[in-house]
Amino acid sequence: MYHGRRVQNFELARLFYEMATLLEVRNESVFRVRAYQRAAQMLESLTEDIAAVAARGGLQKLPGIGKDLAVRVEEFLHTGRIDQLEAMRRDVPPRFLTLLEIRGLGPRTAKLLWDRLGVDSVERLEELCRTKEILNVAGIREKTCENILKGIAIWRAGRTRTLLPAARAVAEQVASALRAHGGVERLEVAGSLRRMRETVKDVDILVTSTEPARVIETLTSLPSVTEVIARGDTKVSVRHQDGLQVDLRVVEPSAFGAALQYFTGSKDHNVRVRELAKRRGLTISEYGVFEEKSGRRVAGETEDEVYAAVGLPWIPPELRENTGEIDAARNGGLPELITADRIRGDLHAHTDWSDGHLSLEKLVTAAEDRGYEYIAVSDHSRSDTIAGGLSIDELRAQIQQIRQL
Repeated sequence: MYHGRRVQNFELARLFYEMATLLEVRNESVFRVRAYQRAAQMLESLTEDIAAVAARGGLQKLPGIGKDLAVRVEEFLHTGRIDQLEAMRRDVPPRFLTLLEIRGLGPRTAKLLWDRLGVDSVERLEELCRTKEILNVAGIREKTCENILKGIAIWRAGRTRTLLPAARAVAEQVASALRAHGGVERLEVAGSLRRMRETVKDVDILVTSTEPARVIETLTSLPSVTEVIARGDTKVSVRHQDGLQVDLRVVEPSAFGAALQYFTGSKDHNVRVRELAKRRGLTISEYGVFEEKSGRRVAGETEDEVYAAVGLPWIPPELRENTGEIDAARNGGLPELITADRIRGDLHAHTDWSDGHLSLEKLVTAAEDRGYEYIAVSDHSRSDTIAGGLSIDELRAQIQQIRQL
């Protein structure tokens, strides 16, 4: 039976990339390094869940997945970890891996600086660059130092926000683990992730539970958690290995809707909602909606109750940015969100003629299953040989096959 959480292809891809990097740090064979890199690239573009591929015995039919890598995939699917990776991580300082995120600093240079100067963190690296002490290491020049400092600046700017797909992967992994360990009655993701913003600062998770200590202990004990930032009786903040901060709050069932509305935001949206509440003699917080004078709770268990208390219908999280949604809701004019069943077609699809993983036949079947009316095949051209671009003759043959379909 496979590990009890939904396995994301790009989560496994990330682990393979990390293995490739650590193999390079250890000065392993370049062929071995590239094997993991190619496998990771394949996983990133794989449209089918890797767990489903494994279940039907198709791992070694995937490009770049040989016998050894198939064993690693199976190990991860069954246990949620890769023992070889865990062993390699133990061979380097905890913060060393962060150095490898710095543009302009390759794995071997990072290892060299670690061996010669004890560089095991971004802060130490920056200090040595600014004091020029790093120039005492053979092969490190002034220009290298400048590029490293630029890379650190870019790294810091990029760490303030995370792209939505990466943040969703972290949230799903954490949420699945919390549910699997028990003690959780209800769980929802809040914050900018729930509002589906393009980038996310941190992951907010709300749960109801009669065992808050158990839920908090589960989160802090996850292998993917690298740091416990703050911890209380009903809330905890941790650092995920991907760099994201994850904030977990255990709330009362009677206040779950109010907390979900409050922590979903946005801040500007919530300000407008509170203004409407004040006009009605109410106050709103993450604990519920209360009569201002008597303090009596009037709503809080669900978001529908919270919005109804201020005279509004429920507003989809994606619209909660104070860009007109409050007035639209009051006037019954909230826009209808686009859902997957309204997508009529796809104008950018690759097949196994170049770097895709589906044949034309399977691509057509997948499009039909989604109810698409059309699909455009846009494989790479001959100018992109690395991605398996089609020659003129191959393009003609592909066009002929498309016409036959």
